[in-house]
Amino acid sequence: MRHFLLCLGLTVLSAHADLDTAPLRAWLEAQKKVQSLDADFTQERTLPALKKPVSTPGRLTLSKPGKLRWDLGTPPKTIAVSDGETITLIDVEKKRAMRLDADSSRARSFTLLGDKALSGGLDGFTEAFELVESRVTEGIYQLTTRPKDRRMRDKVDYVFFDIDPKTQQLRALELRLDDKSRIRTIFRNTRLNAKVEADRFAVDLSGFKIH
Repeated sequence: MRHFLLCLGLTVLSAHADLDTAPLRAWLEAQKKVQSLDADFTQERTLPALKKPVSTPGRLTLSKPGKLRWDLGTPPKTIAVSDGETITLIDVEKKRAMRLDADSSRARSFTLLGDKALSGGLDGFTEAFELVESRVTEGIYQLTTRPKDRRMRDKVDYVFFDIDPKTQQLRALELRLDDKSRIRTIFRNTRLNAKVEADRFAVDLSGFKIH
């Protein structure tokens, strides 16, 4: 038994020693120069009960400091808007809106890309995420992480990052939830430091029921 445990321990140490953080460091360094981001995306949700993932188009906009907006659907059916302190989740069809603290576990599933973890270098990133595994597949650096925040970890088991080392851009972000479903967001047409419309982060909630 002691021999088995020793071998297991050496295997774990070897796995962590092989984790390559150089592409992650380079990507995080590049994020310091990003003041705004606007990108189209396709979100694929995989559920254990479904044979095929459900795909929905959308758009993501970031503007430092703290502003973020997700549009899900074309035209948007669900909108998430954050000012860095509060996030508003909007169901357009049902005319309902919910305001959450940006630090809540539910809100953080939307604000991962706007989090300070992406602007604090490797130290800031590892304060938020436990690094589990890395590999390169067809030139794309793929990083497996786990959230360190217990509230978020109750809902999100793993967070996967696909990073292009050549362009220093995030290709995809995937969440594996506690119910074993997965939400994978694949980004395209990413525009960095482009001018953001003044009203992009303003949503007219007239006639909406707000919780």
